[in-house]
This record gives sequence, structure tokens and C-alpha cells, in this order.
Amino acid sequence: MPNKTIYVSDGDLQLYDQAQSLAGGNLSSAIATALRRFVEVEHAHQAGLDEVTVVVGPPGSQRKKRFFGVRLVRWQYRPSGSQNVEIFSVYRTQGGRFAVHRQVQPNWEALSDPSWWFDAENWKSFDPRRHAMAHAARWGGGWHHGGEAVLDIYETLADMEPQVPPELFEQLQHGGEEPPLEDLDI
Repeated sequence: MPNKTIYVSDGDLQLYDQAQSLAGGNLSSAIATALRRFVEVEHAHQAGLDEVTVVVGPPGSQRKKRFFGVRLVRWQYRPSGSQNVEIFSVYRTQGGRFAVHRQVQPNWEALSDPSWWFDAENWKSFDPRRHAMAHAARWGGGWHHGGEAVLDIYETLADMEPQVPPELFEQLQHGGEEPPLEDLDI
């Protein structure tokens, strides 16, 4: 097995000791794991991709998913007859697929309209604790957003078309095939 010598400054010695301890005594394994992650992230950044973390699942049992991609569009949609809005974020992934993150949130604009509060129909499904928590988390950077979120992956834009609102798909058709990064010499 080949040897590599790594010189460690006195200031970094404690960091290396912690890494060795966390890796079960195998510093070489810790270094290799860190380098693999570093190379993966740098290759993605050089390709114009960002590390994307999204939240999926229903409130109370949400989890995070992470991938490399570039966001093509973020689009808000209010289905007719709904007091919620759906927020779509569409990404082109490192593997060339399309990831669609869809989350449902209360329609804060409707909730700020006094006429909404005086309509008895709106109170049938309104839970002020859930809406207040979601509103607070939205402004506080928490990852609870008041409703369910899903992440769907599609091989092509055509595969995605029947699954998203037509207006969103139209936007994607105009910009979905652009390169994720264009280097400008300006």
C-alpha cells in the first residue's frame, strides 16, 4: 500500500486527533472520506451546480434530501378553490434528470385579507396553531413549512409535463435546456 506523508501544523493537531477518534482510530480513512467529499463538491461546483437540500414528507415526519443541481425555476401556484399555495422548484440534476420539489403552504396573502376572516367556509379547515407555527418557521428559517412536500425525479421534460401545471411547463420549455453555467469573459 503506498504511503503519503502529511505534515500537520501544531494548530491543526487537535483537529486531526478528533478526526482519528471519530473514524474509530483510522486517520487514513477519515482523510480519504473527507477528500472524496471535497472532490465531489468541487467537481459539481466547476460544472456550475450547487448542493441542493430539500425537505420532503408530511409535517411531523419530514426529512431532508440532498443532491447536486441547478435551479431552473421557482414558481408559486394557487389551485382554484384552495386556501393553500403550491411552490414548485425545478432543478436540473448532476445526472441530467429533472427534480421537481413541490411544497404546500398556507396562502399568507389570503390570510391577510380581512374578507377571508369573515367567510365562515374558511374556518372549517383552518388550524391557527399550524398556520402560526408555519408562518413563524417561514420567517425564522426553520424547515417546517406548514404542509407536505415531495420530490419527484423525471428523466426528461416530456416525462414531467403531465405532472406539473401547464404554465410551469411552458416556462421550463423556454429555459430548461440552457446550460447550467455560462462563463463570460467580461
